[in-house]
Amino acid sequence: MNELFHDLLDLPPQASSMARSIDTLHYVVIGTAFLVALASFAWIAVAMVRFRDRGTSAAQPARRRIRITPRRELALAGGTLAVFVAFWVVGFAQYRALRSPPDGAMRIYVVAKQWMWAAVYPDGTSVEDDIRVPVGEPVHLLMTSRDVIHSFYVAAFRVKQDVLPGRTTELWFTATIPGTYDILCAEYCGAGHSRMRGHVIAMSRDDFARWLAGHSAPSLAATGERVAAERGCLRCHTVDGTPHLGPTWRGLYGSTVPLSTGDSVVADETYLTESMMDPSAKLRAGFPSLMPSYQGLLTAPEAASIVEYIRSLR
Repeated sequence: MNELFHDLLDLPPQASSMARSIDTLHYVVIGTAFLVALASFAWIAVAMVRFRDRGTSAAQPARRRIRITPRRELALAGGTLAVFVAFWVVGFAQYRALRSPPDGAMRIYVVAKQWMWAAVYPDGTSVEDDIRVPVGEPVHLLMTSRDVIHSFYVAAFRVKQDVLPGRTTELWFTATIPGTYDILCAEYCGAGHSRMRGHVIAMSRDDFARWLAGHSAPSLAATGERVAAERGCLRCHTVDGTPHLGPTWRGLYGSTVPLSTGDSVVADETYLTESMMDPSAKLRAGFPSLMPSYQGLLTAPEAASIVEYIRSLR
């Protein structure tokens, strides 16, 4: 059945762990809509013949008034609502799964800019447009934009995520079939939008390990330590747990941060990136608003490297 619908709808290959379940929901929604439309048109055709106007002959029987009882109306409305709720429950479960990367997923920082995709691996390896991943291993993308809004879309994986300047958005997938799959920008981003293409190259784990070993570079965390020192971050933030003008970075990543508003937030990639670009947006309780904005001063790769350095201090 999956192959039949896949061929009828001319869909891309199901090359990720979530693709088949997403397609199955797609098939059910389309199939249900098709059956309802078919039944509606069939009833219209029958009604056009059965209840057509045959003239005003006295011998013609009186027209029968169709009555809809409250019970029947409630059954029709409730049945329709139940179908839509069922679609929502399954779809929301899939949404949660797509927004919850597994523990231990390989992290790759992705930067979108007109008109290319750049990626940096935790070991410092950097690539442009061709992002290589191992088959069977979950991959967690942490993405930001250097200019305008873009959207990372891989049809074969059934995943899409907007990429925003000054923020970090997340996406994960597990490639299941070796091959080369198109990356498209699904958000109109300017005159060169159609040229903003790349590839996800899914490789066996051994091939991927050999490729990664051949592109050795300073680790992203080491780069982040250097950038933090050069940009003056370590003048206010310590890395050994002692308090200073700003919160210490030791143990910061993944912790619950109390805010000056009385709320709290988890110190993940999104919060840390936002704190660099707009420090007063979520000010930590007990610390004055002294930090300047680094919007436009830090490049996206530099911000990603600092986040990775903070993460290494857990």
